[in-house]
Amino acid sequence: MPHMNEQNIARLEAQLERLVEGAFANLFGKTVRAQDIALQLSRAMEDGIKTAHGSDPRPLAPDQYLIFLNPTVQTKFVQRQPALLEILSQHLVELATHAGYRLANAPLVKFLAEPTLELNRVVVKAEHTNRPENSTAIMQRVDAPVENQTPRNAQLIINGDLTVHLEDAIVNVGRSRDNQIVLEDSYISRHHIQLRLRFGSYTLFDVQSQGGTYVNEVRVKEHRLRAGDVIRIGRTKMVYIEDDPLSDSQAGTTGVIDAVE
Repeated sequence: MPHMNEQNIARLEAQLERLVEGAFANLFGKTVRAQDIALQLSRAMEDGIKTAHGSDPRPLAPDQYLIFLNPTVQTKFVQRQPALLEILSQHLVELATHAGYRLANAPLVKFLAEPTLELNRVVVKAEHTNRPENSTAIMQRVDAPVENQTPRNAQLIINGDLTVHLEDAIVNVGRSRDNQIVLEDSYISRHHIQLRLRFGSYTLFDVQSQGGTYVNEVRVKEHRLRAGDVIRIGRTKMVYIEDDPLSDSQAGTTGVIDAVE
């Protein structure tokens, strides 16, 4: 069964973040992140795919998405941001279109209260409903501005002497020769970590490595990279840096390089 193109996912999730981040920030500050909902919607769609049937060869994506939130968050959200449900539905249509999936109906999105969830937790479940199929009207493309979401001059400095520039949406790191970054370290797994470009930043994922992945000496499975982060895998250390987007003129005195030394 085909999987979503990671570059399309990254672009569409960044688009969703721009559409709804203001609403989240105004209501809850850092309590609930738009990124969390975007990521889980994408994963729920792919996890719920059904095999194609009939004359249409495209796999069938779920057409109902239940977003579970803490009751306090859910109540405020329903009262103050009802239009977001339609925005999320349109996002799912475009996500399915670019992934090559079929939707039988316009996706229904619901915010539901779950008392066991903490304020910052979000859980998304996707389902297939038994509504009569009416896919013609829902597959119109949703146009939204696409901005440059790549960090400026993102780099990894490996063991203090090798600099690798990061430009791709997905960067695989490990001992195997099929990685974009190949490290000669016997303590590193063949496929150890993956960097994915999401929401204008690189997020690090540990790919079920044997020795684990550490950022600033804390073991992580997933971590959104920031300038100055020190990544340790095996016996290799890498420092992640990027240019300050606010001012080029400060680079000589207060730039990223000074921050990570």
